[in-house]
Amino acid sequence: MKRLAVWLTVLLFPFLVMPQSRAQREKELDNIRSRLSAVRKEIASLKTQEKGVVQEIDLLSEQVKLSRQLIAELEASSRATGHEIDSLEREVSRLEVEISGSKDNLRQRLLSIYKRGQYYDLELIFGAKSAAEVYDRIYFTRYAARAEERLFEKLLAAKDAIDSRKTSLKIYNNELVALLSEKKDAEDSLVAARRSKEGRLNEIKGSAASKEKLVNELEEKRRQLERLLATMDQKSSSSPTRQPAGTVIEKGRGSMPWPVTSHKIVSNYGINVHPRYNTKTRNDGIDIDCSGGQTVKAINKGKVVYAENLSGYGLLVLVDHQDGYYTIYGNLDNISVKNGQSVSQGQTLGSSSDYLHFEIRQGTSSRNPIDYLK
Repeated sequence: MKRLAVWLTVLLFPFLVMPQSRAQREKELDNIRSRLSAVRKEIASLKTQEKGVVQEIDLLSEQVKLSRQLIAELEASSRATGHEIDSLEREVSRLEVEISGSKDNLRQRLLSIYKRGQYYDLELIFGAKSAAEVYDRIYFTRYAARAEERLFEKLLAAKDAIDSRKTSLKIYNNELVALLSEKKDAEDSLVAARRSKEGRLNEIKGSAASKEKLVNELEEKRRQLERLLATMDQKSSSSPTRQPAGTVIEKGRGSMPWPVTSHKIVSNYGINVHPRYNTKTRNDGIDIDCSGGQTVKAINKGKVVYAENLSGYGLLVLVDHQDGYYTIYGNLDNISVKNGQSVSQGQTLGSSSDYLHFEIRQGTSSRNPIDYLK
């Protein structure tokens, strides 16, 4: 009985585990597809509406970002499906070997019964030397019959398992073909999205009116962030968990870890050229190159007070260090934390594959992050 339970566990384990993993992957793919579709609709609507330049570039950038995410997720799903196919093929081969062995055993038993004929039972009884031996012979004969019955049942179960796995193999192979086809389409869409974004940026660079409008919009977005900080700081100042000024961030000046492993700065603190819009603007923080993808981490302990999209900054996480200081992590690909969540130094906040916009603020006043990082 114990051996049968082990056999059934081995047989059924792949199908007990796979559905949850597959469901999670499909859910993530659906989320990205849905967001990408919504962004494309917004971009199309801009052609018939008078919208801000920042919003337009933000949408084009998000389209590129989501296209990259979709390709990465499709690659992961393709690999996982390929592994599942390999696992199923190995299982089918194992079951076929098992069936072959069971068939041979059953064939030998049936041949033995046929050769002995109908007088076999009488031989068992009259060939015994005592009543006890008669009992033993009958007992072991019945035990052998039950073993043969179990062998036959195992043979049928293995055959059903093979049929089930072959059906799954067909489904998974079809799914893999569809995933690879969608990945190819997504790669073509990514190329088109990049061209569209680059073309629009070139148009802005060549138009004095567009550049002036963009600079004004970026300045308004900067003031919008300052208003958000002022609101957050007002709430934080009356919090019972508020610590003395500078006891977290100021105390760590010059010794705190960078928010990403990359230390390549593409836009410095102060007045310089914006890395995305190619216009002279004031940068209240630094922009760090994240090409190839970087995990973004908190530089010190604190509480997440904002974790969503902010126009002009993309997906943004704002951490209140509860000592009058705040750190800002913008232009993220995704966010791993929630509003109101406490974070520790080095905890993952999200990721970025373009550049990370990073700021340190004392209240609403900006500070040069370089002075605080080691």
